[in-house]
Amino acid sequence: MADQIVSDACGASVDVSFIMAAHDAAPWIETAIRSALDQAGVAVEILVVDDGSVDGTDAVIARLAAADPRIRAVPLDGARPGAPRGPSCARNAALQAARGRWVAILDADDLVVPDRTRTLLDLAAAAGADILADNPIPFAGAFDPRGAGMLDGGREPYLFEVDLARYLTCNRMLTPGVKLGYLKPMLRADLVRRHGLRYDEGVRVGEDFLFCLGALAGGARFVVTSYAGYGYRRGSASLSHRLRLADIQRLDAAFAAWAGRGVAAEPQAQAADIRQASRAYRDSLATAQVIARVVDAAQAGRWLRGAALALGRPQAWRFLAGSLLSAAGKRLRPAMPDALPVGQR
Repeated sequence: MADQIVSDACGASVDVSFIMAAHDAAPWIETAIRSALDQAGVAVEILVVDDGSVDGTDAVIARLAAADPRIRAVPLDGARPGAPRGPSCARNAALQAARGRWVAILDADDLVVPDRTRTLLDLAAAAGADILADNPIPFAGAFDPRGAGMLDGGREPYLFEVDLARYLTCNRMLTPGVKLGYLKPMLRADLVRRHGLRYDEGVRVGEDFLFCLGALAGGARFVVTSYAGYGYRRGSASLSHRLRLADIQRLDAAFAAWAGRGVAAEPQAQAADIRQASRAYRDSLATAQVIARVVDAAQAGRWLRGAALALGRPQAWRFLAGSLLSAAGKRLRPAMPDALPVGQR
Protein backbone atom coordinates (compact mmCIF):
# COMPACT_ATOMS: atom_id res chain seq x y z
CA MET A 1 0.00 0.00 0.00
CA ALA A 2 2.77 2.48 0.90
CA ASP A 3 4.55 1.85 -2.42
CA GLN A 4 1.30 2.43 -4.30
CA ILE A 5 0.65 5.72 -2.47
CA VAL A 6 4.16 6.94 -3.30
CA SER A 7 3.62 5.95 -6.92
CA ASP A 8 0.32 7.84 -7.07
CA ALA A 9 1.89 10.96 -5.59
CA CYS A 10 4.72 10.86 -8.12
CA GLY A 11 2.23 10.50 -10.95
CA ALA A 12 -0.93 12.58 -11.17
CA SER A 13 -3.50 11.10 -8.79
CA VAL A 14 -3.42 12.82 -5.44
CA ASP A 15 -6.40 12.61 -3.12
CA VAL A 16 -5.29 15.21 -0.58
CA SER A 17 -2.68 17.96 -0.58
CA PHE A 18 -1.54 18.83 2.94
CA ILE A 19 -0.74 22.54 3.20
CA MET A 20 1.94 23.31 5.82
CA ALA A 21 3.42 26.71 6.67
CA ALA A 22 6.54 26.42 8.81
CA HIS A 23 8.45 29.01 10.80
CA ASP A 24 11.00 27.90 13.40
CA ALA A 25 9.27 24.54 13.77
CA ALA A 26 12.36 22.29 13.86
CA PRO A 27 11.39 20.49 17.11
CA TRP A 28 7.99 19.37 15.78
CA ILE A 29 7.84 19.48 11.99
CA GLU A 30 9.13 15.96 11.33
CA THR A 31 6.37 14.53 13.52
CA ALA A 32 3.79 16.59 11.64
CA ILE A 33 5.06 15.56 8.20
CA ARG A 34 5.35 11.89 9.08
CA SER A 35 1.82 11.87 10.45
CA ALA A 36 0.60 13.12 7.06
CA LEU A 37 2.69 10.52 5.23
CA ASP A 38 1.17 7.78 7.40
CA GLN A 39 -2.42 8.44 6.27
CA ALA A 40 -4.03 5.10 5.46
CA GLY A 41 -5.79 4.33 2.19
CA VAL A 42 -5.27 7.68 0.44
CA ALA A 43 -2.75 9.23 -1.94
CA VAL A 44 -1.26 12.32 -0.34
CA GLU A 45 1.28 15.02 -0.97
CA ILE A 46 2.72 17.34 1.67
CA LEU A 47 3.51 20.87 0.51
CA VAL A 48 5.81 22.51 3.06
CA VAL A 49 6.73 26.18 2.94
CA ASP A 50 9.59 27.37 5.12
CA ASP A 51 8.91 30.97 6.09
CA GLY A 52 12.21 32.50 7.15
CA SER A 53 13.16 29.96 9.81
CA VAL A 54 16.48 30.29 11.64
CA ASP A 55 16.39 27.09 13.70
CA GLY A 56 17.17 24.51 11.02
CA THR A 57 13.57 23.90 9.91
CA ASP A 58 14.66 24.18 6.27
CA ALA A 59 17.25 21.44 6.74
CA VAL A 60 14.66 19.09 8.25
CA ILE A 61 12.33 19.73 5.31
CA ALA A 62 15.09 19.15 2.77
CA ARG A 63 16.15 15.88 4.42
CA LEU A 64 12.62 14.51 4.49
CA ALA A 65 11.81 15.65 0.95
CA ALA A 66 14.94 13.93 -0.38
CA ALA A 67 13.74 10.65 1.13
CA ASP A 68 10.09 10.74 -0.01
CA PRO A 69 8.74 12.26 -3.26
CA ARG A 70 5.36 12.92 -1.63
CA ILE A 71 6.99 15.78 0.29
CA ARG A 72 7.48 18.95 -1.75
CA ALA A 73 9.40 21.95 -0.43
CA VAL A 74 7.68 25.02 -1.88
CA PRO A 75 9.77 28.22 -2.01
CA LEU A 76 8.34 31.47 -0.65
CA ASP A 77 9.40 34.56 -2.55
CA GLY A 78 10.57 37.38 -0.33
CA ALA A 79 11.05 35.32 2.84
CA ARG A 80 14.48 35.61 4.44
CA PRO A 81 15.98 34.00 7.54
CA GLY A 82 14.64 35.90 10.51
CA ALA A 83 12.19 37.87 8.35
CA PRO A 84 9.09 35.70 7.83
CA ARG A 85 6.29 36.89 5.57
CA GLY A 86 3.60 35.25 7.68
CA PRO A 87 1.46 32.10 7.57
CA SER A 88 -1.01 33.49 5.03
CA CYS A 89 1.73 34.09 2.46
CA ALA A 90 3.18 30.64 3.07
CA ARG A 91 -0.17 28.88 2.74
CA ASN A 92 -0.95 30.74 -0.48
CA ALA A 93 2.33 29.53 -1.98
CA ALA A 94 1.39 25.96 -1.05
CA LEU A 95 -2.15 26.34 -2.41
CA GLN A 96 -0.74 27.50 -5.74
CA ALA A 97 1.30 24.29 -6.01
CA ALA A 98 -1.37 21.86 -4.76
CA ARG A 99 -2.43 18.98 -7.07
CA GLY A 100 -4.84 17.10 -4.83
CA ARG A 101 -8.60 16.78 -5.16
CA TRP A 102 -8.82 17.99 -1.58
CA VAL A 103 -6.75 20.47 0.41
CA ALA A 104 -6.05 19.86 4.12
CA ILE A 105 -4.56 22.40 6.50
CA LEU A 106 -1.91 20.99 8.85
CA ASP A 107 0.15 23.22 11.12
CA ALA A 108 3.84 22.40 11.46
CA ASP A 109 3.59 21.75 15.20
CA ASP A 110 0.43 19.60 15.03
CA LEU A 111 -0.27 16.07 13.78
CA VAL A 112 -3.01 13.86 12.36
CA VAL A 113 -3.86 10.26 13.27
CA PRO A 114 -3.48 7.60 10.51
CA ASP A 115 -7.18 7.12 9.68
CA ARG A 116 -8.15 10.77 9.80
CA THR A 117 -8.04 11.60 6.08
CA ARG A 118 -9.82 8.44 4.93
CA THR A 119 -12.50 8.98 7.57
CA LEU A 120 -13.12 12.58 6.50
CA LEU A 121 -13.22 11.66 2.80
CA ASP A 122 -15.82 8.98 3.50
CA LEU A 123 -17.87 11.43 5.55
CA ALA A 124 -17.67 13.99 2.76
CA ALA A 125 -19.07 11.47 0.30
CA ALA A 126 -21.88 10.52 2.66
CA ALA A 127 -22.82 14.09 3.61
CA GLY A 128 -22.17 15.87 0.31
CA ALA A 129 -19.81 18.20 2.17
CA ASP A 130 -17.44 20.70 0.56
CA ILE A 131 -15.61 21.45 3.82
CA LEU A 132 -15.02 19.03 6.67
CA ALA A 133 -13.47 19.53 10.06
CA ASP A 134 -13.09 17.16 12.97
CA ASN A 135 -12.83 17.54 16.73
CA PRO A 136 -9.25 18.65 17.61
CA ILE A 137 -7.48 16.91 20.49
CA PRO A 138 -5.37 19.45 22.40
CA PHE A 139 -2.03 18.32 23.80
CA ALA A 140 1.08 19.89 25.29
CA GLY A 141 3.50 17.00 25.86
CA ALA A 142 2.95 13.49 24.53
CA PHE A 143 -0.03 13.13 22.23
CA ASP A 144 -2.83 10.78 23.31
CA PRO A 145 -5.12 9.86 20.37
CA ARG A 146 -7.78 8.86 22.90
CA GLY A 147 -7.69 12.28 24.55
CA ALA A 148 -10.75 14.48 24.87
CA GLY A 149 -11.56 16.71 21.90
CA MET A 150 -12.09 20.45 22.19
CA LEU A 151 -15.74 20.24 21.11
CA ASP A 152 -18.50 18.67 23.13
CA GLY A 153 -19.49 15.20 21.96
CA GLY A 154 -22.56 14.77 19.80
CA ARG A 155 -24.42 12.52 17.42
CA GLU A 156 -22.05 10.20 15.57
CA PRO A 157 -20.59 10.68 13.08
CA TYR A 158 -21.85 14.26 12.51
CA LEU A 159 -21.76 16.94 15.15
CA PHE A 160 -23.34 19.86 13.27
CA GLU A 161 -23.46 21.74 9.99
CA VAL A 162 -22.15 25.29 9.82
CA ASP A 163 -23.75 28.01 7.75
CA LEU A 164 -22.31 31.49 7.32
CA ALA A 165 -24.24 33.16 10.16
CA ARG A 166 -23.42 30.36 12.59
CA TYR A 167 -19.75 30.45 11.65
CA LEU A 168 -19.63 34.16 12.43
CA THR A 169 -21.43 33.69 15.73
CA CYS A 170 -19.18 30.81 16.79
CA ASN A 171 -16.04 32.86 16.14
CA ARG A 172 -16.79 36.02 18.10
CA MET A 173 -13.86 37.01 20.27
CA LEU A 174 -14.15 36.97 24.05
CA THR A 175 -17.17 34.67 24.10
CA PRO A 176 -17.32 31.26 25.81
CA GLY A 177 -16.78 28.07 23.85
CA VAL A 178 -14.39 26.81 21.21
CA LYS A 179 -13.93 29.08 18.22
CA LEU A 180 -14.60 27.23 14.97
CA GLY A 181 -11.76 29.17 13.37
CA TYR A 182 -9.37 26.96 15.38
CA LEU A 183 -10.55 23.87 13.48
CA LYS A 184 -8.25 22.67 10.70
CA PRO A 185 -10.49 22.02 7.71
CA MET A 186 -10.25 19.88 4.62
CA LEU A 187 -11.74 21.53 1.51
CA ARG A 188 -12.56 20.43 -2.02
CA ALA A 189 -9.82 21.79 -4.26
CA ASP A 190 -12.27 22.64 -7.04
CA LEU A 191 -14.12 24.88 -4.56
CA VAL A 192 -10.86 26.68 -3.79
CA ARG A 193 -10.08 27.11 -7.48
CA ARG A 194 -13.62 28.04 -8.55
CA HIS A 195 -13.86 30.90 -6.07
CA GLY A 196 -10.20 31.89 -6.22
CA LEU A 197 -9.89 31.40 -2.47
CA ARG A 198 -6.68 32.67 -0.97
CA TYR A 199 -5.48 33.70 2.47
CA ASP A 200 -5.41 37.42 3.22
CA GLU A 201 -1.66 38.10 3.34
CA GLY A 202 -2.04 41.15 5.55
CA VAL A 203 -3.55 39.08 8.38
CA ARG A 204 -1.51 37.13 10.93
CA VAL A 205 -4.29 36.16 13.38
CA GLY A 206 -7.62 34.76 12.20
CA GLU A 207 -6.38 33.85 8.74
CA ASP A 208 -8.02 30.38 8.79
CA PHE A 209 -11.30 31.98 9.90
CA LEU A 210 -11.27 34.39 6.95
CA PHE A 211 -10.37 31.65 4.50
CA CYS A 212 -13.32 29.47 5.53
CA LEU A 213 -15.55 32.53 5.57
CA GLY A 214 -14.82 33.01 1.89
CA ALA A 215 -15.69 29.38 1.17
CA LEU A 216 -18.99 29.62 3.05
CA ALA A 217 -19.86 32.85 1.26
CA GLY A 218 -19.37 30.89 -1.97
CA GLY A 219 -22.09 28.42 -0.96
CA ALA A 220 -19.92 25.62 0.45
CA ARG A 221 -21.48 23.01 2.74
CA PHE A 222 -19.44 22.80 5.95
CA VAL A 223 -19.87 19.74 8.19
CA VAL A 224 -18.13 19.29 11.54
CA THR A 225 -17.79 15.72 12.76
CA SER A 226 -17.53 14.42 16.30
CA TYR A 227 -14.69 12.15 15.14
CA ALA A 228 -11.35 13.33 16.60
CA GLY A 229 -8.25 12.85 14.46
CA TYR A 230 -6.32 16.12 14.62
CA GLY A 231 -3.75 16.74 17.36
CA TYR A 232 -3.63 20.45 18.26
CA ARG A 233 -0.44 21.36 20.09
CA ARG A 234 -0.85 24.01 22.75
CA GLY A 235 2.06 26.16 23.86
CA SER A 236 3.11 29.67 24.78
CA ALA A 237 4.82 30.10 21.40
CA SER A 238 1.47 30.04 19.60
CA LEU A 239 0.62 33.24 17.71
CA SER A 240 -2.84 33.23 19.27
CA HIS A 241 -1.45 33.07 22.82
CA ARG A 242 -1.26 36.89 23.05
CA LEU A 243 -3.46 38.92 20.74
CA ARG A 244 -1.72 42.15 19.80
CA LEU A 245 -3.51 45.34 18.84
CA ALA A 246 -2.01 45.52 15.36
CA ASP A 247 -3.06 41.93 14.62
CA ILE A 248 -6.65 42.58 15.73
CA GLN A 249 -6.78 45.77 13.66
CA ARG A 250 -5.63 43.93 10.54
CA LEU A 251 -8.25 41.23 11.11
CA ASP A 252 -10.91 43.90 11.63
CA ALA A 253 -9.97 45.70 8.41
CA ALA A 254 -9.99 42.45 6.41
CA PHE A 255 -13.33 41.43 7.87
CA ALA A 256 -14.85 44.86 7.18
CA ALA A 257 -13.76 44.56 3.54
CA TRP A 258 -15.37 41.10 3.33
CA ALA A 259 -18.59 42.24 5.03
CA GLY A 260 -18.99 45.00 2.48
CA ARG A 261 -19.42 42.45 -0.29
CA GLY A 262 -20.20 39.13 1.44
CA VAL A 263 -24.00 38.98 1.63
CA ALA A 264 -25.22 40.50 -1.61
CA ALA A 265 -26.08 37.14 -3.22
CA GLU A 266 -27.77 35.63 -0.15
CA PRO A 267 -31.58 35.20 0.16
CA GLN A 268 -33.12 38.09 2.10
CA ALA A 269 -33.80 36.21 5.35
CA GLN A 270 -30.33 34.66 5.41
CA ALA A 271 -28.72 37.98 4.52
CA ALA A 272 -30.39 39.61 7.54
CA ASP A 273 -29.01 36.86 9.83
CA ILE A 274 -25.54 37.27 8.32
CA ARG A 275 -25.60 41.04 8.72
CA GLN A 276 -26.63 40.71 12.36
CA ALA A 277 -23.90 38.12 13.01
CA SER A 278 -21.38 40.33 11.19
CA ARG A 279 -22.21 43.31 13.40
CA ALA A 280 -21.84 41.18 16.52
CA TYR A 281 -18.50 39.83 15.31
CA ARG A 282 -17.15 43.31 14.60
CA ASP A 283 -18.37 44.46 18.01
CA SER A 284 -16.33 41.64 19.60
CA LEU A 285 -13.28 42.85 17.65
CA ALA A 286 -13.87 46.39 18.93
CA THR A 287 -13.91 45.10 22.51
CA ALA A 288 -10.75 43.09 21.88
CA GLN A 289 -9.02 46.21 20.57
CA VAL A 290 -9.95 48.17 23.69
CA ILE A 291 -8.59 45.39 25.88
CA ALA A 292 -5.33 45.34 23.89
CA ARG A 293 -5.01 49.12 24.23
CA VAL A 294 -5.65 48.99 27.98
CA VAL A 295 -3.04 46.25 28.41
CA ASP A 296 -0.51 48.20 26.31
CA ALA A 297 -1.15 51.35 28.36
CA ALA A 298 -0.78 49.47 31.63
CA GLN A 299 2.47 47.87 30.53
CA ALA A 300 3.80 51.33 29.64
CA GLY A 301 2.83 52.64 33.09
CA ARG A 302 0.01 54.84 31.72
CA TRP A 303 -2.64 53.61 34.14
CA LEU A 304 -4.94 56.64 33.86
CA ARG A 305 -4.99 56.32 30.10
CA GLY A 306 -5.82 52.63 30.43
CA ALA A 307 -8.59 53.32 32.94
CA ALA A 308 -10.15 55.93 30.65
CA LEU A 309 -10.17 53.50 27.76
CA ALA A 310 -11.74 50.78 29.89
CA LEU A 311 -14.49 53.09 31.19
CA GLY A 312 -15.60 53.73 27.63
CA ARG A 313 -16.15 50.03 26.91
CA PRO A 314 -18.07 48.23 29.70
CA GLN A 315 -18.04 45.00 27.67
CA ALA A 316 -14.31 44.79 28.35
CA TRP A 317 -14.48 45.06 32.13
CA ARG A 318 -14.95 41.37 32.89
CA PHE A 319 -11.96 40.36 30.78
CA LEU A 320 -9.77 43.14 32.11
CA ALA A 321 -10.61 42.18 35.69
CA GLY A 322 -9.54 38.61 34.95
CA SER A 323 -6.27 39.81 33.40
CA LEU A 324 -5.50 42.08 36.35
CA LEU A 325 -6.16 39.29 38.85
CA SER A 326 -3.92 36.95 36.87
CA ALA A 327 -1.14 39.55 36.68
CA ALA A 328 -1.44 40.24 40.40
CA GLY A 329 -1.19 36.56 41.13
CA LYS A 330 1.98 36.25 39.08
CA ARG A 331 3.56 39.18 40.93
CA LEU A 332 2.67 37.77 44.34
CA ARG A 333 3.61 34.16 43.66
CA PRO A 334 7.42 34.48 44.13
CA ALA A 335 6.84 36.06 47.55
CA MET A 336 4.41 33.34 48.59
CA PRO A 337 6.25 30.00 48.69
CA ASP A 338 3.15 28.20 49.90
CA ALA A 339 1.13 29.23 46.84
CA LEU A 340 -0.01 26.49 44.49
CA PRO A 341 2.14 25.90 41.39
CA VAL A 342 0.63 27.13 38.14
CA GLY A 343 -0.26 23.62 37.01
CA GLN A 344 -2.44 23.05 40.06
CA ARG A 345 -4.67 26.07 39.77
